[in-house]
Amino acid sequence: MANVKTYYKSKSGETNLTDNFKVKEFACKDGTDKLLLDMDILPILERFREYVEAPYSPNSAYRTVSHNKKEGGSSNSYHLYGRAFDIPFKSSYKNLTSTDYMCKFFNTLGLKGIIKYPTFVHIDTRTGSKYHANNKKQRLTFGTVNIPFKGNLKNGSKNIYVGIMQFKLKMLGYSVGNADMIFGSNTEKAVRAFQKANNLSVDGICGKNTWAKLF
Repeated sequence: MANVKTYYKSKSGETNLTDNFKVKEFACKDGTDKLLLDMDILPILERFREYVEAPYSPNSAYRTVSHNKKEGGSSNSYHLYGRAFDIPFKSSYKNLTSTDYMCKFFNTLGLKGIIKYPTFVHIDTRTGSKYHANNKKQRLTFGTVNIPFKGNLKNGSKNIYVGIMQFKLKMLGYSVGNADMIFGSNTEKAVRAFQKANNLSVDGICGKNTWAKLF
């Protein structure tokens, strides 16, 4: 299930959602005040910001029906529900050299909706069968990248690494709840279930071995 919330730029546009992103950055480009946003994407976007060491905003996030039509989007586009994000490729990015590498990064973190374009990568929070395509509608298989271990995550931890762990567990089908970046009881249960399923020490702590298996 998506974790979609409704915002209004006039009331919350300048509100910080994370260290690097404000509400207004996810608004429709047609100037509409209302916007929808799947909050589960925030740790992913924040981790990507940290990884590339450069600021960015989505080229497109939430879209109204009329603006989506203008952009040539499909009638059931995830943009309409605040669940799709077009991330630009920039020459100023560090640690990656192409949209191919961006796709590998997002694939590693568990995203199942990844569409590669020449100058940006579309990502969305679909949970169905993995489907990767480029603008020619060709199915692609993306590899993975190394997501460095940053230290043990356990009940009470609060950071973006908890969020990306939650997101990956959620995409793997574990009942973790929302990727809210807060390690609570539901997250601990999900970690324990993942550890048991993967023949790891079942302690409910995402340590180095659990992290390596997860990513």
